[in-house]
Amino acid sequence: MQLRFPGRILLVCIASLFFLPMTLAAQQAVSHVRVVRLSYVSGTVGVRRAGAAAWTKALVNTPVQEGFEVSTSADSFAEVEFENGSTARLGELSHLTFDQLALDAEGDKLNRMTFEQGYATFHFLPEKHDIYSVKVADATLTPSGRSIFRTDFDKGHVRVEVFNGSVEVVARSGSEKLGKDKTLEYDTSMTEVAFNSRHVAVKDDWDKWTEARDSQATLALNDQAVAAHGPVYGWSDLDAYGEWAMIPGFGYGWSPFASMGWAPYTMGMWNWYPGLGYTWIGAEPWGWLPYHYGLWNYSAEFGYFWMPGDFGFWSPALVSWYTGPGWFGWSPLGLNPRAGLLRPVTTVSGSAFEAGQLITPETVSHVEFKEATLAEHPPSAPAAGTALSGIPLSGGFATLTGAHAAGAHSPAPSSILMGVEGDTENALLRGRPLREPLRYRLGTTLGGRYVVGGTVGEFQGDAFQRSGSREMMSGMPGSATSRRAGVSVLPHGHSAEAARAEGGEMMQGGHGIGVPSANSPAPNATTSTAHSASSGSSTGGHH
Repeated sequence: MQLRFPGRILLVCIASLFFLPMTLAAQQAVSHVRVVRLSYVSGTVGVRRAGAAAWTKALVNTPVQEGFEVSTSADSFAEVEFENGSTARLGELSHLTFDQLALDAEGDKLNRMTFEQGYATFHFLPEKHDIYSVKVADATLTPSGRSIFRTDFDKGHVRVEVFNGSVEVVARSGSEKLGKDKTLEYDTSMTEVAFNSRHVAVKDDWDKWTEARDSQATLALNDQAVAAHGPVYGWSDLDAYGEWAMIPGFGYGWSPFASMGWAPYTMGMWNWYPGLGYTWIGAEPWGWLPYHYGLWNYSAEFGYFWMPGDFGFWSPALVSWYTGPGWFGWSPLGLNPRAGLLRPVTTVSGSAFEAGQLITPETVSHVEFKEATLAEHPPSAPAAGTALSGIPLSGGFATLTGAHAAGAHSPAPSSILMGVEGDTENALLRGRPLREPLRYRLGTTLGGRYVVGGTVGEFQGDAFQRSGSREMMSGMPGSATSRRAGVSVLPHGHSAEAARAEGGEMMQGGHGIGVPSANSPAPNATTSTAHSASSGSSTGGHH
């Protein structure tokens, strides 16, 4: 017995050594299904997938996954928005790699990035035990709690400026915790590396622009007629580029400012993402939430509108697929063929689809349901064109050569909102801080039926009086409030609870904002294989 006892101990130890890595792996198990959003582009912004050799010119709303790289050319700028509204903003000639975008076993987000070159501002809003870190040269920057900081890295010179919160800087030469309004500088090319810590210098145009973007997002979220009740990324754009309305028979819906005859999924690009399938990249500035959550619906009275649903999962595209002679087509998931909608199926030639060409209202055709054959999915094998994440860039696209001298930058982007002329926006601001959200009010809304007054980029609030459009503050003008139409635009600044109290009798489905669940089946419609597969995977980090 004594001779065998040590043997048993040895077996137990061996077994423990065998199972220990498995146990640790289970404890450290992560999911890599997260998708974040390229939320602002100005100039030429490149994106490269994990393992890819080629760079492509990115559209706004390009989905970014783990392993992606984002890079800016000269006079070009970008912003990546995370699910909770955190942002990484890149100045010109900058390069950021997303080393890790994952979820741990507890649902906390793991965000690890490497900043290769240029200058960037990070605004992180950790929830629970989320982890954010940015590697710059030999240093790792780890914020503590909510924080805003900037880093510049060029020709071996590193500078870190903290505007809010605190950041721990750990490098081979030592570590230092930087608090608010502190700056750290050091040169990695020196044999003896020393940290130089001091107060933040005067903010430049880039710093002022990033502050204005933060202000716009905050003000627009507070200005919403319907409060955000799912992932935050993209919610502020809904206030800037459209209106919420109470729509008889449906509940609350959102419609972008658009011309008569506008239809969703007609401005953008189809790309193939492994694990997701065919994914729509909406080129409209607001084209994130309405194309990846909820459902589009249609009324013969006032056109297309989006209903957000319960945000159960991120979908690559909420469409039904169709085929016909030489073409592929799609229609927003959930449309009823008997709803009185004429020519609802958007089509492009098979060759254009397979090439991943940019889709615009001028390059598509439309057919009626009866002319199309319902398909389970588009081509099962993606062609080379759809396997990209944008428009191919020439082989000369690069940011790491010929970079600017430290501190010498081009001016920041000319406007806070995408699609707005900088001169128009600057004239409106008149050098004052942003106190009301900017709204891109040029055009029409609710299917192009109702004219929207005002000017591009005008403020909500006092600007209504200046532009003669004050009637929009209390609802739809004139004919829009007729009993026949029955639609009314919701006043701004209401919470979801206030909106429910005013229009509770219109609520349907029990899923939040008077809409059906995004998982609800629709009559005579099928999803893409990616949509069907993702319904159980909770892609996108909202759980």
